[in-house]
Amino acid sequence: MELVGNYVSLKRTGNVYKGLCPFHSEKTPSFIVTPQRHTFHCFGCGVGGGPIRFLMMIAGRSFPEAVEELAQRYGVSLPEPRSGDRPRVGTRENRPARFEALTRARSFFEEHLWSEAGGPARRYLAGRGLTQRTAREFGLGLSLPGWEHLRQHLTGQGFSDHILAEAGLVKPGRDPGHFYDTFRGRLMIPIIDPEGRVAGFGGRALSDQDQPKYLNSPETAVYKKERLLFGFHRARPFLRGAGMVFVVEGYFDLISMVAGGINEVVAPLGTALTAKQLNLLRGQVDQVMLLFDSDEAGQRAAAKALPLLLNAELDGRVLKLPPGHDPDTFMREFGAEALYEAAGQAMDIIDFQVAFLKKSHPDTPAGQARMAREAQELIARVPDSAKSQLLRRRLARLLGLDETVLGGFHSGGAGRALAPGRAETAKTEAAFDPVAGQLLRFILIHPEAAPPVFGEMAAYWPDDASRPLFNHLRTRYENLGLVDPGAAGEHSPELAALVAEAALAARECRPEESIDLVRQYMNRIRDKWRKSRQAALSAAIQQAQAAGDHDETNRLIKEKMLLD
Repeated sequence: MELVGNYVSLKRTGNVYKGLCPFHSEKTPSFIVTPQRHTFHCFGCGVGGGPIRFLMMIAGRSFPEAVEELAQRYGVSLPEPRSGDRPRVGTRENRPARFEALTRARSFFEEHLWSEAGGPARRYLAGRGLTQRTAREFGLGLSLPGWEHLRQHLTGQGFSDHILAEAGLVKPGRDPGHFYDTFRGRLMIPIIDPEGRVAGFGGRALSDQDQPKYLNSPETAVYKKERLLFGFHRARPFLRGAGMVFVVEGYFDLISMVAGGINEVVAPLGTALTAKQLNLLRGQVDQVMLLFDSDEAGQRAAAKALPLLLNAELDGRVLKLPPGHDPDTFMREFGAEALYEAAGQAMDIIDFQVAFLKKSHPDTPAGQARMAREAQELIARVPDSAKSQLLRRRLARLLGLDETVLGGFHSGGAGRALAPGRAETAKTEAAFDPVAGQLLRFILIHPEAAPPVFGEMAAYWPDDASRPLFNHLRTRYENLGLVDPGAAGEHSPELAALVAEAALAARECRPEESIDLVRQYMNRIRDKWRKSRQAALSAAIQQAQAAGDHDETNRLIKEKMLLD
């Protein structure tokens, strides 16, 4: 119960606890935890199991990592390893040791911030209006200039260079066996995971002349940016009561808001908002208030969040600050009350998306074509048919476009004029497109290469026997964060054979090569779709011209321009 409660807001109902499932979108709780049995089960999506299974799914742990982490957490001794096995829990050479090294690093950094050497960093914080109390609350610290201060401190406490490198605290040098500190001469901001452990750091340069301005921990086994939100562990007790959360871009945006009295605030870690980050918020809040910078980059980041919020069934709003302001400067100048008042006037995210599209493209045929294409790509990122239809209808109305113009990417056709193309497709629906089949097989064998396939290919996937498996895998990936075929083979014998073959196949390349190969498959599928679509549109244009339907002719010509 304690483990699951770190990720899901649970309420007691008799002898069990209920909450919203973290592995799929739902509004009525169907996720059950039974403490007496140490099990969880979701009656909505069917997932279930014990603590090990939950930790593997929610945090992306391997089976050995989950066992090791739970043993460490609850003080359970694991058997002694045989010769050649991975070291047992209790030695430095394991996952808990990385967390311990990160915790010791935070103490080391924090100690130096409040030492004589920390004078410039403390003056920097004072210049941003932050008090000692706020700095200590967030565990802020200072990494000293020089190459090996932290390394020497931690190796002196028994940590190996190998563990420090796996924790992202040191990097290998040019000479074999030599390591140096990742962070040097920076204001240090600890990143806390949902369970309250230090998972990594953000390092802010003390001078704007130093580049990069922000340096974050590298991706490690314990620091996955797409799965973490800065400030989430601190904000969680406030989220349920508020019913909403502010999402800001930067560390100091968040820290300034907390210092000013706003507690329901989180921030992504230098990347665009992700589905896995929103999974942390589902069940905690109903509304997500995006409070990004007023410049073009900040507004584009807000626009990209629309399909993610729809998929997570969260009410998205965009709060635009006055020009020249970010959340940090706004809070310092106007305060929390003014920000809450402005939040009451925030735009619905679909209205914001429409305004952003209109602002980004000129009111010309070519500009409208590009605008329509961006709207189509947006709709394609919403796999649920009911949600995508509602989004398509609303975007078409607000953009002043015919709804069929925005429907072409999903069905492979754009209404009645493309019936011949659909008839031709129907003849081959029983067969796999060979490239599509090869791509599905490849990502089942190389799951690390799956994200671009699921993120970009819904618009172009063939309407043949491979689409049910693609849709099945994509939905499970978005809900579970895993390439998990599950019961995919039930769709057809062909799919069952493909899944079985992939399960028995060996890897075909190294992980770092798999993305390039996947991109080659994706480009071949896109090219084939584009050629087929152009041919269908050309035939439809001829039919519309012969019938004297000028409106339909212009609409089809406009859509064909999207493919040029």
